[in-house]
Order: sequence, then C-alpha cells, then structure tokens
Amino acid sequence: MKAAYHSGKREIIVKEVDKPSPGPGEYLVKIKTCSICGSDTWWANEASADEPVHGHESTGIIEACGDGTTKFKTGDRVVCYAIFGCGKCAYCKAGVPTNCQNKKFVEGGFQEYSVFNENLLFSCPDDVDFITASLLSDAIGVPLRGLRRLRPEKDDKVCVWGLGPLGLLQLMFLKAHGVKTIIGLDTVDERLQKARELGADHTINPLTQDPVAAIKELCGGLGADKAYTYVRHSKATENIFKSTREGASICTFVGLDGHYELQEWYERTLVWSFYFTPDEYEENLNFVKDNKIDLKKIVSDIFPLERINEAFMKRFEKPNESLKIVITMD
Repeated sequence: MKAAYHSGKREIIVKEVDKPSPGPGEYLVKIKTCSICGSDTWWANEASADEPVHGHESTGIIEACGDGTTKFKTGDRVVCYAIFGCGKCAYCKAGVPTNCQNKKFVEGGFQEYSVFNENLLFSCPDDVDFITASLLSDAIGVPLRGLRRLRPEKDDKVCVWGLGPLGLLQLMFLKAHGVKTIIGLDTVDERLQKARELGADHTINPLTQDPVAAIKELCGGLGADKAYTYVRHSKATENIFKSTREGASICTFVGLDGHYELQEWYERTLVWSFYFTPDEYEENLNFVKDNKIDLKKIVSDIFPLERINEAFMKRFEKPNESLKIVITMD
C-alpha cells in the first residue's frame, strides 16, 4: 500500500509499505480522507527521515474485522478518533480518555490502510461525504467542547482570537448557538474577511487597531463577556485579559504564554479545553445537522495522497491562503 513518510524536515515522500492486518478487537480501515491538523505541521518541523507522517483526522471504510469485533461490519463507513486511553483508570472509566495519564495518540491517516481498535471508530452517516466527514472529529469536536465549557448566553459579547480553521468553526458554532455579538480577531486580512462571510459581527486586526480599545468600545466600555483563544503569544494573552471584563470567562485550546500579575486574572474564569470525549460525537454531529452548518466552507484545498508534500508546503509557505486542507486516498 502507499503511505506518506518524512524524508527529512518539511520533506515528505509517498512509498510502498506492507499492508497491516487487524488483531483481536481491531478493524482494518481503507482510508478515504484525512485532513491536515495544525499538530501535523508541528511534527513535520521536527521530523526525522523514514518516519511516518502523522495524521489523525481520518475517515474510511471497514475492510476487514479482527477477532471479537462486533461494532462494525465490512463495508461500514467510519470516522476515526485520535485518543486511546488505558481503559482502566478513573478517567477512562468515566468516559474521559482525553485525561488519561497513559493515553496514546493514534495516527495512520496518511496511508491507504490503517488498523484501529474498535473503540476508536465512530459511525459515519451515509449522507455525509468523506471530505466533510474528515471534519467530524477534531475540527468540530474541539470548538464544540469549547462551546460547552463556557456556555455563552445569547446576549454575551464573545471574542474569538485566531481565525484559522478551528477559530472560524468556533465563530460559526457561536452564531448557530444564537450569540448576537461575535468579534473575530486575526492578523491576516483574508481570514478577517472569511470571518465576516461566516457571520462575525465585527472583526479586528491587532496589527492595525488597538484590540483592547476596539473591543471595549464594542462592549460598552467594560470588555467582552467570553473569549476563545486559538493563539499562543504573550502579547495576545495580555490583550485577551485586558479586553475582557471582570467576571468574564476565557477558554484556551493552546495554552498561554507570558507572565502576569494576579490582578490581571481578577474575577475571571480560565478554562483549558482539550479535544473532545467519545460520548460527545453524536451530540456534535446532531448540532451540525440541526443547524445546517456547511463544514466545507472552511476547506480551502483538496490534494491526493501523491501530492501530500505539496499540500504541506502550501500550509507552511502560504498560510494566508490555506485553511483546512484535506488529503484523499482515491
């Protein structure tokens, strides 16, 4: 089968490797699509030669069933989950493998076939194409978990810092949730334009405007009620605190940089949200369906596996022109 491998830093080749076989409790999946996650590019920056290309936002069709499997049958369409917990700890037993201290990150999406434990697969609806399906795990799971963590009210004034694919989806989900005032922030004008197309009520470029002053003016002088950040930069973090009101809630998905006085956190709730849990998949799917959200609006490019190096190079060299990039195996 064909599989993508690093041949060095920011260099990817496609080569022939042996096709895997499923063991007990596993399925062999014929991969159909896998979208590029930001974490895939982080790995590519540090990759050594002859290392498989990380890829976990994958979809496919069950090709073969290992002994003892009962969840799916050959020919079923599936979406893949990326966190494999130990199954024994308190977190795993509570259905939160994302918090498992011995969790493993499951890859294998940038190759024609891959093996998955049956607990790592969700059913993919027949009426969802595989391009869209590649966004049904991480891409919607992360921002929808963020929506649940902060639970914004309709009259809240909410900021989204960083308008890459996940930030744009966060904005779309806030709009679908009924939030009336959504402010998008990014340093790339093309992404600000995209945010306006997707429903942002206001957009701010921190390179050309004072974001703190602009946000406070839009929020009656007090500051935002809620803020989501997909940006990890010390100045951005400082501005996020300064542009939210006392009593505000802030959700980060990437951590925070910088050093801050305790006064800057005064009466604020800070939440760090990570990935999503398996039992949230159906709820996520229903949210997208019920609100008729077109996930393809954040897909900028589709490349075949043979051109995966070109796809990654576009992500590296032309980030202003790329949003979600999907790799297809056909």
